[in-house]
Amino acid sequence: MWTKRIHYLTEVNELSDYLKKVNNFTDCIISSFSFYSEKKLLYLTIEEDKASSDFTNSSSLVWDLKCECVSDFLMKDMGGLSKWWLHALYFEDNYLHFHLLDGYFSFKVTDFKLGIPYSSKTSIGNDIQSLHIDYLLQEFKAGKNIDETCFSFESDPITEFRFIGYSENDPLPYWAGLCDLPNGARFRTADELFNAKIYDGKSLRERWSEVTLYSIYGFTLEEWLSFVDHSIETDVLEVEDEYILCINGVKLDGFIDDDLVCLNCHANQCYLDDYDEYFCPYCNIWMYKDFWDRDETHYFKKRPLEPELLWKPCKELNFCNVRFFSNDKEYVYYCSDESIEKFDWIEVPVGNNSNLKEAQVTEVFKKQANKPPFPLEKIKKVERKLSTINEKIIETNNSLISEGVICDLSEAKEVMNSKQAYDILKTPIGNFWLELNGSPIKISIGAHYPNNDDEYYVEASYYIKPFNSDFEKFKSLTICSDIDLRSSRLIDNLGGEHKEGYNWQVDNIDLGIVAHPYSYLEQEVSETPVGVPYYAEWIEKYKELYGFTVAWKYFVSDEDLSVWFNT
Repeated sequence: MWTKRIHYLTEVNELSDYLKKVNNFTDCIISSFSFYSEKKLLYLTIEEDKASSDFTNSSSLVWDLKCECVSDFLMKDMGGLSKWWLHALYFEDNYLHFHLLDGYFSFKVTDFKLGIPYSSKTSIGNDIQSLHIDYLLQEFKAGKNIDETCFSFESDPITEFRFIGYSENDPLPYWAGLCDLPNGARFRTADELFNAKIYDGKSLRERWSEVTLYSIYGFTLEEWLSFVDHSIETDVLEVEDEYILCINGVKLDGFIDDDLVCLNCHANQCYLDDYDEYFCPYCNIWMYKDFWDRDETHYFKKRPLEPELLWKPCKELNFCNVRFFSNDKEYVYYCSDESIEKFDWIEVPVGNNSNLKEAQVTEVFKKQANKPPFPLEKIKKVERKLSTINEKIIETNNSLISEGVICDLSEAKEVMNSKQAYDILKTPIGNFWLELNGSPIKISIGAHYPNNDDEYYVEASYYIKPFNSDFEKFKSLTICSDIDLRSSRLIDNLGGEHKEGYNWQVDNIDLGIVAHPYSYLEQEVSETPVGVPYYAEWIEKYKELYGFTVAWKYFVSDEDLSVWFNT
């Protein structure tokens, strides 16, 4: 399949730089290969493997490579497949080295020609093929990252390209040429270049509506917009007569609203027709909640994750992998808050109704918007970063300490009266209480203190259960604590016969918390995302046996079984 080319690479330095830019064609496919040993000619095509990595439904890019004067051809462990998957392509000392997933081949080459494909399809489905002429002229006047610019007119043959550019140290720095020949004409200023009537008696400005831009400064137009520094970081222009909003030269249907301002930077908000939405181009934020991502049919398209994707379609976005439970499957979310790090706890939407759930971040990474880890039109956004201790937990703890009946074992090891009702247990490492359906209840407490010479010694273990186990309505029974388990290190599962739970390293403390199920399948106990066990089902005949055990000691090692034996 022939793909329109931006240009061809024929120089060694150009090829070396380009290979780095495309990650040495890692995970691409050699889709065709021909070697004529007598003529010392070699032809091959390299194609994107979109079947496994792309979610945009756009066609694959295809590069064609023609090599002349080929010698020292070497092939090892090659299979007979019609397509070869590339691990990497390197160019060293005039040798091209093709490292495949299965096999390897290399050869020395004197002359080569690599065709660079053109693609105008962005990650959000827009074709950016031109810019507002005043914006490009502004960049030319600044002389910033614009040499060279490749374009064509609608009437040009498909293989013909035109070039304009800027050479900083030349007395006539601005130039125009045909098919990469910059000596066609030279100019003193950018205005002279754009107004010179050198295109069939007309100027570039006069014919700008016919222009398709292919590359600037060696980048595709989308890459140049996304990755290259510009003279003004965010340039906003309203073309009132055409009802056009231009941001960094990209034309959008919309306008600047003089009556609405961004509360962050106090600039005027902008409005987009396609999304029926306001945004701030300077802060890169949508001003209002996205109502178009629900399971309903709307006239408007789903808006991009960030406004900037409309004028920086290949920009790198921040993503994170999360788990809802330890050892659970990972899910990917778009993460606009770059302060979020691995091991942080966050709140994310799940399911068709986007109910919010807690999850822990397992990885934070960046991907270009045109190469997302998950389809952008389906991915959901992190709602917020959570504090290490739940605000409601802090409020409840303070209330029980100030107003409740306290069992204080924080300083003395005392034998407890299990017939006494308490609201909260104070220990040397923190406080504990039980909540039925989200509200604190009275508890009974037992305490055990092993001897110092016991093989599996712990400082203390506490048995906590409801003081009254007759519940009219039951949704859940949870053990709560003011200990910061979100930022603690999970050590291991403490599961065994009639117990489910985990232990954590909390600073220098080894802390274990378990619940005790007694049904045949022991399925009445579940766990929170942090790993704290709770009763999700309450079976009447086992209600007197149900409860929680907490054990702690000073941390020794992950292999220490003392906490397991005492819970």
